[in-house]
Amino acid sequence: MQWSITGTVFEADGKPATSQVELQIYDMARQVWRSVVKGSLNSKGDFALKLDLAEEQILPAVRLCEPSKAKEPSRVLAEGGLIKVEPGKLVRLSYGDIERLGSNAVARSERAAPFTEADDYLLAGMPKEVAKVTLSMATIRLNPQLIRAQPQVQPISSTHLKVQADLSKQLEVQSLELNQKAQLITTLERAKQTTDNDLKQAQLKVQTLEKQLQSKPASAGNEQIELATHQIKLQLNEQILRQSTEFELSTASLQRNLNQKNIEIAQFSDRLEQLSKQRSEAAAEAANAREESERLKSQMDTQVDAGELYTNIARQLQQAQNKLNEDGVPYRLGKVSMNLKTLVNGNSMTLPTLAELDKRNSGIFTDVALEYLPQSSTSQNTEPLVTVPDFSDLTETLARRLASDLSLQLEAAYQSVSGSTQSIGQAIRQIPAKGSSLPPGDSVLVVFTQA
Repeated sequence: MQWSITGTVFEADGKPATSQVELQIYDMARQVWRSVVKGSLNSKGDFALKLDLAEEQILPAVRLCEPSKAKEPSRVLAEGGLIKVEPGKLVRLSYGDIERLGSNAVARSERAAPFTEADDYLLAGMPKEVAKVTLSMATIRLNPQLIRAQPQVQPISSTHLKVQADLSKQLEVQSLELNQKAQLITTLERAKQTTDNDLKQAQLKVQTLEKQLQSKPASAGNEQIELATHQIKLQLNEQILRQSTEFELSTASLQRNLNQKNIEIAQFSDRLEQLSKQRSEAAAEAANAREESERLKSQMDTQVDAGELYTNIARQLQQAQNKLNEDGVPYRLGKVSMNLKTLVNGNSMTLPTLAELDKRNSGIFTDVALEYLPQSSTSQNTEPLVTVPDFSDLTETLARRLASDLSLQLEAAYQSVSGSTQSIGQAIRQIPAKGSSLPPGDSVLVVFTQA
C-alpha cells in the first residue's frame, strides 16, 4: 500500500522551519513506536514523504516527529493527521500547517499501568490553524481565529507576569485539547467506516444466502436457513442503529466541549488584551512619575541664596502689580507676608536642601518672616534710614531694648554651645551686620547662645 505524507512546519515567529522530520508507526506486535521514513524540510518548510506498507485491514496509528537522540523522549510535532484512502491502494496523509513549539514543548506522560517512563514524549508542535472537520452524521466547526499567538509583553509586576503566564499556559493546553478532540473525531470516523465495511460484507453474505435459497426447492432445511437469514438481518439492523446512535451522541458531546473551549479561549484572549493595555498605561504612568521625581529631587537638592529668592519674589509681585495696571484694574497689591525656614551660617542665609535638613549640623535653622509692602503712590516722603547697631555680647533683654529704641524689630534665634567656653544667653552673630542701614520698623535677626 502506497502512502503519501505531506505538511508544512513553521517556527513560532511564522518563518519556515529548517530541520528534518520522521514518520513513526506503532508496531502492534512489539508494542513500540518505530521510525519508518525520514525527510528534510525545504526552504518553505514543506515536506513530502513516500512509504510502502503491507496492506492491513485497519490503518496503523501514526505520528510526525522530530529526530531525537537516544534515551531522550520523542519530540512529537503532530499526532494522527487527516487520512484519505483513494482507489488503487493509495493512502494520503496530510498534517497541514504545524507550528513548532521548540523549547516550549509540553511534556506528556502517563505512569499508570500499563504505561511506563518509556511511553513518555514531548509534544513539540501544534496545528497552526485548526481546520474544519466534516463528518457524515454531524458537522463540527472550530474557530481558528480564537487560537492565535498572543503578543509578547514585558509585565511591570510579578502579579501581571503570573496572570499572563497562567493564561498563556491555559490557551496552549486548550489548543492541544482541541487538536486531540479533532483527532478523536477522525478516529471515530475511521472506526465508523470500518464498521460500515463489515456491515456491507455481512449484507453481501445475506444476499448470497438468499440467492442460494431462491435457486433451490423449498424444504425444511431451507426454511431454517431463511429463518436464520432473517435473524441475521434483524441483528445487523439493530447493530447499525445502535452504532449510529452512539456515534451521534459522541459527536454531539464533542461539539459541546469544543464550543465551550472556544468560549473560554475567547475570554482568555480578551483578558490578555486588557492586561496588555493596562501594562502599557502603567508603564507610561511610571515613566512620567520617574521624570517628575527626578525633577523634584534636582530642585530639592539645589541650595538657593535667600537674598536671591526674596528679590525674585518681590520682582514677581511687581510684575503682578504692573499687569493689574495694564488691565485697568482699580486695585493694587497690599501687604504680602511669608514664613520661610532658612539656614544661617556665619553672616549669610540660604534655603537649605533636603540633605541639610536631615543632617542639621551645617548651621542654624530658623524661621524668617518677610513682609512686602506696596509703595505709596501719593507721597514721596521717606523716613530716614536707621543704622544697625552692634548686638555682640548683649543679652536678649538688652538687645530687644536697643532695637526698640532704634525703631527696629528684633528676631531671635538660638544656638546650643554646650561644652564650649562661650557665655550662655549672649548674642554671637546678627543679620544684617552692624553699620547696615534699614528703614524704621525692619527686622534684625540676632543669634543667642543657649545650653
